[in-house]
Amino acid sequence: MDKIKAIFLDLDGTTLTSEHTISENLKNKLNELEKKGVKIFIATGRTFTSASPFIEMLKIKNPVITYNGGRIVDPTTKKMIYEKPLDANAVEKIIKIAREKNIHLNLYTDDKLYIEKETDEGKAYAESVGIPYYVENFDNFFEKTSTKALFINENEVLKKLKKELEEKLPDVTFVFSKLKYLEALNKEVNKGLTVKVMLEKYNILPQEAMAFGDQWNDLEMLKSVKYGYLMGNATEDLKKEFSSDRIALSNDEDGIYEILKNL
Repeated sequence: MDKIKAIFLDLDGTTLTSEHTISENLKNKLNELEKKGVKIFIATGRTFTSASPFIEMLKIKNPVITYNGGRIVDPTTKKMIYEKPLDANAVEKIIKIAREKNIHLNLYTDDKLYIEKETDEGKAYAESVGIPYYVENFDNFFEKTSTKALFINENEVLKKLKKELEEKLPDVTFVFSKLKYLEALNKEVNKGLTVKVMLEKYNILPQEAMAFGDQWNDLEMLKSVKYGYLMGNATEDLKKEFSSDRIALSNDEDGIYEILKNL
């Protein structure tokens, strides 16, 4: 293996166990690698606020990739250093489609989560990521950009919706971050593009970098470095994109640590 200088970590389903904890083995190993000069990056679909407890737990000092690459934040100052949001026109269309289909929609602005009406999906989502939500009439968002939008429903419903959205909004990227979460992002946003930006910033080559993820929104990131590992808890469909030596154990079997322990 080439000398590793950077490691990119997705959070949910990857670094975090099903209980939303991080194993002591992994924490210690990442700490040890950081001290040896390896740069540890978080690359998550979460908001910065929602990712913060884990950023602190892992003592991350490098820029944090949030919203699947839609926004990058400096964890030491909490200042945003980059953002590429959905434009106002796309936001308005997305709101109208969500209303017409009666599908729960989250909108994100200034690192806050907004919903139009309280639903079981909205409450469960906010609880699972540990952030508050703000109830607001989405008419107020018609003239605004949004870092991302997120549809929540059953996978079959969202798969059908994705096809329709891709036809109606070719300038927006739609990607699953969980079976029941369909994300809408600026066309020029994915984790892979942001990883390339970070590698260039720190003068690190793709063959000197590793990445770990478990969902379709991690695919570009895993393919943008030489050592991209998919977690064993990923869907069978996604596993077809990877050779068996690039599939780690699951997030509940300390999959990342098992790969990193010999570094």
